[in-house]
Amino acid sequence: MEKVEVYFIEEKEPVKHRCRRYYDLIMGLALRDVKMRYQLSILGLYWAVLNPLLMALIWGFVFSQIFRVQGIEGVPYVVFLFCGITFWNLFANSLLSAVNCLTGNASLLAKLYFPRVILPAASVVARVVDFSFSLLVLIILMLINKVSPGPKWWLVPLFVVIQLIFTLGMAYIVAALNVLYRDVNQILGILLMLWMYMSPVLYTIEQVPLNFRKYFLFNPIGQLINMETSAVLGSGQVDSYALSITAAIAMGIYVVGLLVFRYLEPTFAEVM
Repeated sequence: MEKVEVYFIEEKEPVKHRCRRYYDLIMGLALRDVKMRYQLSILGLYWAVLNPLLMALIWGFVFSQIFRVQGIEGVPYVVFLFCGITFWNLFANSLLSAVNCLTGNASLLAKLYFPRVILPAASVVARVVDFSFSLLVLIILMLINKVSPGPKWWLVPLFVVIQLIFTLGMAYIVAALNVLYRDVNQILGILLMLWMYMSPVLYTIEQVPLNFRKYFLFNPIGQLINMETSAVLGSGQVDSYALSITAAIAMGIYVVGLLVFRYLEPTFAEVM
């Protein structure tokens, strides 16, 4: 009797080809996400710029004129605030998109097979598009206000990569948990608002009382936003100890997020 060998295509496909195929799929899904969000709006992609800019203008007036909050010395508060919001939105908007990436594509998951981990990754990549537009506006604001970049601005890509690693790990967690507990989608916005106020987005970390500042070391997003803002607008001095702790936490969250996603993945089809 002739022996029949059965295997999945992925098992025989070279790793290089598989990575290329997954990369193309992630980019395709991310592009679809961007188009779906903006194709029916009048201003389209301009909303990626207007949302953070209007937020910075309103909050800049409230916190600088009413509450007298100050940012980095020598930098207009609205520029400081827009810089912090730009990097914060990359994290927050990625999670808000990723939390529904599985439940919102239930019909697609039922018809086709592809690695489910691609969907949260595509949600994060799609937010990088918004981040790129906001970054461009930040540069224009700096030019208008004659704000020179910090001496260590070239470290920003490193900080952004660490931030994306942490964000992707969190995206895996919220996306997987939202399939089983739809309350995650409802509570995430509240948690992100609380998280933002506990991070140096509206203020500098130097304004935090010393007895509380030590706890900020375990807030990776807060540390990264502080480093990114300082690199873009300030002296750019980097605490190597804080950076190593932040990078370690980011990698840990990524691994935990991936493990949680893989552990819960067999239950997705039953629940959805």
